Amino acid sequence: MTPQIVQDLHPPRLPLDYVQLGPAEVLAAFGLGLLAALALMALLRPALHRRRPPAEALEAALAALRPLPPQDRLLAQAALLARYGGTVPPGLRPALYAGAPVPDTPQLEPLIRVAARGARHA
Repeated sequence: MTPQIVQDLHPPRLPLDYVQLGPAEVLAAFGLGLLAALALMALLRPALHRRRPPAEALEAALAALRPLPPQDRLLAQAALLARYGGTVPPGLRPALYAGAPVPDTPQLEPLIRVAARGARHA
């Protein structure tokens, strides 16, 4: 039994095929959503792009780290390496975390330069 109010409604003015949601309509809505997302990403891409500092800034940062004590320098170099997407070699990890003796040679500088070059070209 349908309530009286439903029975008093006028029938739809469009044919029933136009009123129902079918696979073609769903596919069209999905395609329009993809186009809208693509347009939005094209507009937002300049704002979302991370800019890498130039090579001169990297060399200045590395030069500023050289006068630091070995443990502090290694920690700062590891942070700089991580910033460019590199990882600390397994041989130096104990020196970072366990307080093991730190070699006084700049072992991470070449790795930082390589990671920075790779980040600029990516």
